Amino acid sequence: MIRARLVCTWMPLLAAGLAVSNAAAGPAGFAFLEIPTGARASGMGGAYASVAQGAEAAFWNPAGLEGVNGVEVTGGHYEMFEKLRHDHFSVAGRMLGGGVSGSVRALYSEPIDERDELGNLIGSFGSHDLEFGLEYGHPVGWGASVGGSAQILRERIANSSVTAPAFGLGGTWQPPGSTLRVSLSGHNLGPTARYRIDGTEGDPISLPTAFQGGVSYQLPLPSRLEVRGALEGRITRGRNGVGMVGAEISHPAGAALRAGLRVNDSASSFSVGAGYSIKSLGLDYAYVPLREDLGDTQRFSFFARF
Repeated sequence: MIRARLVCTWMPLLAAGLAVSNAAAGPAGFAFLEIPTGARASGMGGAYASVAQGAEAAFWNPAGLEGVNGVEVTGGHYEMFEKLRHDHFSVAGRMLGGGVSGSVRALYSEPIDERDELGNLIGSFGSHDLEFGLEYGHPVGWGASVGGSAQILRERIANSSVTAPAFGLGGTWQPPGSTLRVSLSGHNLGPTARYRIDGTEGDPISLPTAFQGGVSYQLPLPSRLEVRGALEGRITRGRNGVGMVGAEISHPAGAALRAGLRVNDSASSFSVGAGYSIKSLGLDYAYVPLREDLGDTQRFSFFARF
């Protein structure tokens, strides 16, 4: 009973911080999958599915893996509210005529105090969410690419856990000779799962199935600067749709500044970021303030190509 109560207390906190406003249906589980992955993507407000290429595309649109050049590695770390931490890692390379990647991302907590029904401290417990994925993207001609992904999801709170399979699909189109890029992707498709708490099977937990689509475009500016803008929308099961606008100004020397705006998202509304790259190595940072007194998040990520 105590452990079940702890689970019921922890899950709303997690959903409130990571999800958007609830739609008519209740929110789905595995809310960590809705956190924009990567500091560059976070700095652009999550308007990134039409921008991501190479190893980063593993988390946004597997069709973008067709742009892998050599062996690419990306990873990152977030400092979030209530002792929560978020990490991700992906490695990608050329294979089977396209790009292939293996990825992992995790949301986990530092030890959380466990108390009895009278409020006495009796120990501590932890929680984690994990995703292990394989992704593949392949060009199909005329500037179009398609891709797919398969994941294993696991969520654990104290001694209770649930595991579920999932898959994703995606496509991109960039007309030859143009910087316009169109993207459409489906995420977290799969069956429902069930927790077992104190030997009792709980209600079905739906995956946060989502569809994200949009466009990006890159323009030259004076002083060798370039600006890339992206306009995208995301619809997620059990949550309101979110509109995202992102922009990035970069210089050939390697410096970049970013800003993003999220519309109809109760967790966050804007973000800013910066990055710097030297040849085949890049570092990115994003600052994302959260609503509902949840504090601010500092997000870091890196990129390397060999």
